[in-house]
Amino acid sequence: MVEASTARDDHALLVETEERLVARWGAEGIAPDTVRGAVAEAVDRLAGARVRSFLPILVERSVRQRLVGAS
Repeated sequence: MVEASTARDDHALLVETEERLVARWGAEGIAPDTVRGAVAEAVDRLAGARVRSFLPILVERSVRQRLVGAS
Protein backbone atom coordinates (compact mmCIF):
# COMPACT_ATOMS: atom_id res chain seq x y z
CA MET A 1 0.00 0.00 0.00
CA VAL A 2 2.84 2.38 0.77
CA GLU A 3 4.38 1.83 -2.67
CA ALA A 4 1.11 2.70 -4.46
CA SER A 5 0.77 5.86 -2.41
CA THR A 6 4.37 6.81 -3.11
CA ALA A 7 3.91 6.19 -6.83
CA ARG A 8 0.85 8.47 -6.86
CA ASP A 9 2.77 11.13 -4.93
CA ASP A 10 5.70 10.87 -7.35
CA HIS A 11 3.35 11.17 -10.29
CA ALA A 12 1.57 14.21 -8.82
CA LEU A 13 4.89 15.96 -8.13
CA LEU A 14 6.12 15.24 -11.64
CA VAL A 15 2.87 16.53 -13.17
CA GLU A 16 3.24 19.76 -11.15
CA THR A 17 6.87 20.04 -12.26
CA GLU A 18 5.92 19.51 -15.89
CA GLU A 19 3.18 22.16 -15.70
CA ARG A 20 5.57 24.66 -14.14
CA LEU A 21 8.22 23.95 -16.78
CA VAL A 22 5.71 24.25 -19.64
CA ALA A 23 4.64 27.66 -18.30
CA ARG A 24 8.21 28.85 -17.73
CA TRP A 25 9.62 27.71 -21.07
CA GLY A 26 6.46 28.65 -22.92
CA ALA A 27 7.17 32.23 -21.86
CA GLU A 28 10.57 31.79 -23.56
CA GLY A 29 8.90 30.65 -26.78
CA ILE A 30 9.50 26.90 -26.39
CA ALA A 31 6.59 24.75 -27.56
CA PRO A 32 4.78 22.81 -24.80
CA ASP A 33 5.35 19.52 -26.65
CA THR A 34 9.10 20.15 -26.67
CA VAL A 35 9.07 20.73 -22.91
CA ARG A 36 6.91 17.66 -22.30
CA GLY A 37 9.27 15.58 -24.41
CA ALA A 38 12.25 16.78 -22.38
CA VAL A 39 10.39 15.97 -19.16
CA ALA A 40 9.46 12.48 -20.41
CA GLU A 41 13.07 11.83 -21.42
CA ALA A 42 14.36 12.93 -18.02
CA VAL A 43 11.78 10.84 -16.19
CA ASP A 44 12.70 7.80 -18.28
CA ARG A 45 16.39 8.24 -17.47
CA LEU A 46 15.61 8.47 -13.76
CA ALA A 47 13.02 5.68 -13.65
CA GLY A 48 15.33 3.30 -11.83
CA ALA A 49 16.35 5.79 -9.15
CA ARG A 50 16.20 4.28 -5.70
CA VAL A 51 15.88 7.62 -3.92
CA ARG A 52 12.82 9.32 -5.36
CA SER A 53 12.64 12.39 -3.14
CA PHE A 54 14.66 14.52 -5.53
CA LEU A 55 13.07 13.43 -8.82
CA PRO A 56 11.27 16.74 -9.51
CA ILE A 57 14.46 18.70 -8.91
CA LEU A 58 16.55 16.38 -11.06
CA VAL A 59 13.94 16.43 -13.84
CA GLU A 60 13.80 20.22 -13.73
CA ARG A 61 17.59 20.48 -13.91
CA SER A 62 17.75 18.06 -16.83
CA VAL A 63 15.04 19.92 -18.76
CA ARG A 64 16.72 23.27 -18.14
CA GLN A 65 20.05 21.91 -19.41
CA ARG A 66 18.40 20.51 -22.53
CA LEU A 67 16.33 23.58 -23.34
CA VAL A 68 18.74 26.37 -22.45
CA GLY A 69 20.23 26.19 -25.93
CA ALA A 70 16.79 26.06 -27.56
CA SER A 71 15.55 29.40 -26.25
